[in-house]
Amino acid sequence: MDIHRKKKMRMGKITAYIALVFFFCGGFTLFGQTVVIRGGEIHTMEENVLASGTILIRDGKIVEIGEEILVPEDAQIIEASGYVLYPGFVVSSGLFTSDEPRNFESYTPDASAADRFDFHGDYIRYLRGGVTSAFVAMPANRIISGKGMVVKLGSGGKMSLILKKEAALSINLGKNAVLPPMTDIFPAPVSVENPLVPSSKQFPSSSLGALWLLHELFRMESFSGDLAWHFQNVSDSLKMAQAQGLPLIVKAQETKEIQQAIQFAESVRMPLIIQGASVTNPMIRILKEKDIPVIAEADVRPNGHWKSVDSANVNERQKSLKNIPFLIGQGLQVALTTTDEKYLPDLFWIVQYFQKYGISVEEIIKTITINPAKIFGVDDRIGSLAKGKDADILFFKREPGVPLPVLKKVMSEGLIVNEEK
Repeated sequence: MDIHRKKKMRMGKITAYIALVFFFCGGFTLFGQTVVIRGGEIHTMEENVLASGTILIRDGKIVEIGEEILVPEDAQIIEASGYVLYPGFVVSSGLFTSDEPRNFESYTPDASAADRFDFHGDYIRYLRGGVTSAFVAMPANRIISGKGMVVKLGSGGKMSLILKKEAALSINLGKNAVLPPMTDIFPAPVSVENPLVPSSKQFPSSSLGALWLLHELFRMESFSGDLAWHFQNVSDSLKMAQAQGLPLIVKAQETKEIQQAIQFAESVRMPLIIQGASVTNPMIRILKEKDIPVIAEADVRPNGHWKSVDSANVNERQKSLKNIPFLIGQGLQVALTTTDEKYLPDLFWIVQYFQKYGISVEEIIKTITINPAKIFGVDDRIGSLAKGKDADILFFKREPGVPLPVLKKVMSEGLIVNEEK
């Protein structure tokens, strides 16, 4: 009996082991399944448009793309005839949270978007708009607001994934940054000469003063005085970012602000990204000469219009909008974003507004795909449809009576994550 029982137990273990191996191998086979998209009009954002191309996908990556590709017999076929295919859209600026930090210090270079972003959040409304990846920014109410990151947006139980944890260090010289919230900074050590006092607004209170202090924070000498520990920590973090070659993303609109940003970035020897950029023609020439990319904020609504009773404000907006196609036409690397985050899911419709200025559809789509991917250094994975890149693909279809193609399917890393019936 004991021998028979031992044999049964041994056979049971072997059977369970075989079943387990079969299960995992089956899972691996499903994960490694080959997917083929064929017959679509493919806009790669890198090469010429393929009138009727084929994309071979394995393990969420593009293995081959072209017009004459051998299709494996065991591949899952997605017929794309009649569809226009684009890479997944890349948002170049967004907080992706309703929580605004309060009572923070003016200088927080160690603050990270990774600490405030909800990786388990459901970003289906962005995916429905074709946004598969995004630069998650830090709030603009501090002079040094911290490090933004690039993520692949998740939905339906799939977590968002970090593509680049430290993509840029945000510096802000606008009014909201130089007049921060009421904040306590206690003297160290507390003494009769350095007593605790009521909260007060932090200095500086002007962009010029902010620039001066930023230069001081980047200097190599050690700090001294009662707040030496505070400024030394800030300075050490900035020097680390400097050593990493982390880009500075500076929110600047007017000529003077952009000039200050360029001079500062050059003085600290760090790459520069300008955000905002309602700039005059001379500055556009300088930005092009220095190869400085621009994140242009388009104050446009999904229907292409806005309401305002202030005629001066309307004229300023129109001037700013006219500068954006001029930036693109001059050959600058431009990424387009919205001035209001709630319109990011409508990014495809918003950027089409600039066709009225003679910008081609291909150049417009580059501002929300390959351009932001290059600006943040993640173009090896996203931003275009090419061999070795993530299979983030949008399926648009032209419909009668509709001026623009309609987004029907969204694929992220080879999986359909949204489909409109």
